[in-house]
Amino acid sequence: MPSLPDLNEIYKIRRKLNISQIQLSKNLDIPQATISRIERGIGNPSYLTVKKIFDYLDHEKLNRKELEKTAKDIMVSEIVFIDIKSKIKDAVNLMNKYNISQLPLLDEHKNLGSISAKKIQKTIIDNPELVNATVDIIKELPFPEIEEVWDIKDISTLLTNYSAVLVKKNNKYIGIITDADLLKLS
Repeated sequence: MPSLPDLNEIYKIRRKLNISQIQLSKNLDIPQATISRIERGIGNPSYLTVKKIFDYLDHEKLNRKELEKTAKDIMVSEIVFIDIKSKIKDAVNLMNKYNISQLPLLDEHKNLGSISAKKIQKTIIDNPELVNATVDIIKELPFPEIEEVWDIKDISTLLTNYSAVLVKKNNKYIGIITDADLLKLS
């Protein structure tokens, strides 16, 4: 039978995670008195009960580490962008080359807007000659800008309304985050 960590670790880990014995009891359907006895070294708990507790605490540690991540941890540092004077066909070529569906419009460290594959598709299907027009005719709102220390939860909230966010440090763009980058955390 595999061995488990020292039972004294349960108390230390549980306290570090700020989980009460009552919370642990409810989440694992183990009597609180049993958890108390295990932590005090009284009795002889079953392997399965102890394993269940350690597995839960390990899972909680991992979940909390994920929540501690910031924009800097998940951003893509190579920002593929397009200039406002570029042609729509140039945007299509960039999107195809990098397998992306949106681009920020950046000019001298200014966030001038964004363009999406959906907007391009609608535009050139309605009028194919516009593929040679400049991207400014199809520009959409700029992506929001955040600092590299933003946490994942706040970034996730922003991404419910925007297709990407730009990450800044010292007033310079250092990365971009999309839904796909957040999904990599799963």
